[in-house]
Amino acid sequence: MLTLTVRRDGASVFGRNNKYGAFPSAAAAWNIHNESFMKNTKHIVSNLKWRISYGLSGNEAIGIYQTQFLMNSNPMAMNGLSTTALNIRTLMGNDNLQWEKTKGLNTGIDFGLLNNRISGSIDVYKSSTYDMLLKQLLPKLTGFVDVYSNMGKLQNTGVDLTLNTKNIVKDQFNWSSTLVFSRNKNKITEVYGNGKEDLGNRWFIGQPIGVIYDYTKVGIWQEDEIASGANKGWDDAAQAGDLKLADLNADGKIDDGDRSVLGQTAPKWTAGLTNTFSYKAFTLNVFINTVQGALRNNPQIGGASDEMGRRSTPAALGYWTPENKSNEWRSLGNHSNIHGYGFPSNASFTRLKDVTLSYTMPQQLVEKIGVQGLTVYASGRNLYTWTNWLGWDPEARDITRGSDNDDINYPMVRTYVLGFNLTF
Repeated sequence: MLTLTVRRDGASVFGRNNKYGAFPSAAAAWNIHNESFMKNTKHIVSNLKWRISYGLSGNEAIGIYQTQFLMNSNPMAMNGLSTTALNIRTLMGNDNLQWEKTKGLNTGIDFGLLNNRISGSIDVYKSSTYDMLLKQLLPKLTGFVDVYSNMGKLQNTGVDLTLNTKNIVKDQFNWSSTLVFSRNKNKITEVYGNGKEDLGNRWFIGQPIGVIYDYTKVGIWQEDEIASGANKGWDDAAQAGDLKLADLNADGKIDDGDRSVLGQTAPKWTAGLTNTFSYKAFTLNVFINTVQGALRNNPQIGGASDEMGRRSTPAALGYWTPENKSNEWRSLGNHSNIHGYGFPSNASFTRLKDVTLSYTMPQQLVEKIGVQGLTVYASGRNLYTWTNWLGWDPEARDITRGSDNDDINYPMVRTYVLGFNLTF
């Protein structure tokens, strides 16, 4: 099988000079199980298909009016009259902003074994993204804070796996499972085309697009260390209970040169497992998902406040005090984080995402009440989370690509639903 495709797309969110883009692709597939040399394996191999594709795709994921120079209007009183003041927004416009493009190669296998009792697919891919849509920070002397630009190149490699199994197949009882696994590794291969990195935006060649770039914490300064002068020359301003940071560049003091890439904000791999059990008219569906390898700054550990100015520090933290000489948690004094450490923490988690129990009424009974079908169900979502994260929720729902901001990250809501589906 051979498929050739070309499409031309336009998006009004882009600058007036580059609203359109052309995206071709080609794909081929081979149904190996239909070949004559596979005829003696039909009882084992039910399906075997090899696929390969290469193409160019586009991404227009920015908000409306982001390429235009806009102004805010603000009412103000002057000489007893209500007037309107206009000021330029801090986001600079860009008439030349265009589609972000990704060229990628994908190859995979679809398979089915034992009359499709076991089936699934394995995909391996490599892609290169260029003209990336990134919000670039600007020097304040420009009068703007940032601008959307097409810049940089990003490489992605990964593998996706889907496995479906029919574990038990009986007249009245069935058990089936679906496992989904995805691993992706991305790295920046170019920022501005001159081999230089962008420290301000945390864009480093060879590193993922979203990283934690910070100091390395090695402990907490204790009273006897300060009294003996162990901090002199290294961190002269340190007091007992302050963070003790590593001198990575070995220059004898703590400064910006001691920051390094500690990890990535995107997970290294994700997976999900769905088990479906059915017994007569009852069906139980259980879905568990896991996210592993993500690192995010945790403002709750840093002593964050909520919108009312109230502390939302987890009770599990035992901050340093003269009586509790912790070597893990700093003191709560305003001085104890003078270097602006972001408290990066492991955001990996496994969550019991969804459990649903349903019962389908017998056909004879539902016909008596004048309907064609009736199913009653009860479900719960976000029922339990296994994680070492301290704070509200380890699951990031950030709105900016590569962001590690947790300040707007409210916890997932646990919900219970009781309902029914009617078919007329």
